[in-house]
Amino acid sequence: MSGDPRFDAALPAPHAGRWMRERRREGDGENPNDAPRLASYQPPDGEAVPFVLNGFRFTGGQSKDTAEYPFGGLWSNERMNEKPQELSVEGFLRGDNYISRRNALIEALRVPTCDDSPGILDLPFWGRFPVVVGDGYEVSESSDEQGQCRVSIPFTRAGVSVETRTLELDDGESATAAAAELGAATERTRSAAVGEFEARLDSGRLDLGTLRAGFGRITNALLSVTGRIQGTRRVLNAITGGVLGILSLVNQGVRLPRELALAMFNAATLIVAGVAEIKNSLALYGRDIQGPALAGSGKPPPPQADNERNALLLFLSADTFGLPYDAATVSQAATQNATENLYRTMAYVASVEIIAGMDSPSRKSAAGYWRLLSNLENSIDRENPAVHAALADVRSALSQWLSRQPLSSETARRLSVPAPILGGVAQSMMGRADI
Repeated sequence: MSGDPRFDAALPAPHAGRWMRERRREGDGENPNDAPRLASYQPPDGEAVPFVLNGFRFTGGQSKDTAEYPFGGLWSNERMNEKPQELSVEGFLRGDNYISRRNALIEALRVPTCDDSPGILDLPFWGRFPVVVGDGYEVSESSDEQGQCRVSIPFTRAGVSVETRTLELDDGESATAAAAELGAATERTRSAAVGEFEARLDSGRLDLGTLRAGFGRITNALLSVTGRIQGTRRVLNAITGGVLGILSLVNQGVRLPRELALAMFNAATLIVAGVAEIKNSLALYGRDIQGPALAGSGKPPPPQADNERNALLLFLSADTFGLPYDAATVSQAATQNATENLYRTMAYVASVEIIAGMDSPSRKSAAGYWRLLSNLENSIDRENPAVHAALADVRSALSQWLSRQPLSSETARRLSVPAPILGGVAQSMMGRADI
């Protein structure tokens, strides 16, 4: 009950509907000679410890926001939430073996409890409550009351843990909203970056030679990313065609910075989409063993390419991207700086989209990618308010998205190339062969 994200704070079902039967033990219940039903507390994964219930207090309520108004306006109340239900029990442990049961109850109360692992408080007239042990339970003995001890125990009714709520949000509308917000933020960044690039290179600050050289270098950089991707010929041809489309515009003498910037972002989008399509195809159909030549040959299939990681690391290294010559004029410097900044912004957006498409990366990998992403963001000129705000939105949206992912702890590693057997293992195998 307490682990269910759809937690219902309603009272549990009582053991029976009539109070005379309610006070009896389980079983017949109608026999007047039955002893009164005992209350009990059961720790997580433990045995229930019974005790005689002497008193019980149930407290609840609701939190509210009360607003007061001047000039006779009196006040208004707005309900905010239901208060946690507090359960307090008082009772006795009696009999010849009460000492052993007293110690068993104390040990049961010492067992850690939480929302996902609650104890169970069973009360004759109330039923079974999943509970978390509260602060300050008390066991007291008196010299004039031999053979018994008093117990006073506070409990809080178990609710829903933060982790369970997060997982439920991941499976519901919040996860969809987070993905939608990330997509909208990356689109705003593209629009802001293209607008800034166009504004920087107005008619007085555009150097056509530097522009052509810069986009030629950008084409080579994107072809390097494409060269690290392994997949079907159809997908790779589509990516390569989009990248070479930038060079085609340059060779056609296109002087509009906006057209070149849009072509560059389009090529990056094709790379990200191609990597995702290849991964989804492998997950759906399995890895192709590269033709019938290997069938029946006894040779192991080639290792699966880690396209996401290969493309991501190349994009994340864009903080060092630059044109390989010094600008001699103001227009050359302006064109060079704007081109370098545009490529870094594009690489940042592509990196974010690849990270968001990964399936539960390990915590170590996610932390490493986040550090590299921060370095890349710091290399981008964010003087333009629109670009600054868009990048902040992307960082915030990606952070929210990552916080909802079940980041795994790495317990195995797949090697992308053949590796020698460790020395101790190899010697052991050699020793067995000699025998």
